[in-house]
Amino acid sequence: MLADTDLIGAWRLVAHYYLDDDATVAEGPLGEKADGILIYHADGYMAASLMRTEPAADGATYLGSADHYLGYSGRWRLRDGEVVHDVVIGSHARVVNTEQIREVTLADGLLSLRRRLGGPHDWVVMDWQRC
Repeated sequence: MLADTDLIGAWRLVAHYYLDDDATVAEGPLGEKADGILIYHADGYMAASLMRTEPAADGATYLGSADHYLGYSGRWRLRDGEVVHDVVIGSHARVVNTEQIREVTLADGLLSLRRRLGGPHDWVVMDWQRC
């Protein structure tokens, strides 16, 4: 069982991908070389920033595009194998004042957060390594 102290600190994104229940893996929404920082503070605040670092397959511009960057911050807490982010501010209005809930595991220094999707893929997964 994870404790709050297990998550406290800064984390760097090492992988962001889609995962299906049959173990099929596909490139995530921010591309193969997505980058990000996730910070959990002991006082219960958090911040997450993720971005695409290369042009999208369709050639769309990415620098400065809200579609290629996601950032939010607020409060965090652990709950029954999940981490809950209570979003206060964010780069996309749709996440402000929501709970962003992720299944959480920590094994061999790798923090893995995943969220069940209702679309063409079953899960979106973000793997983080402590900075």
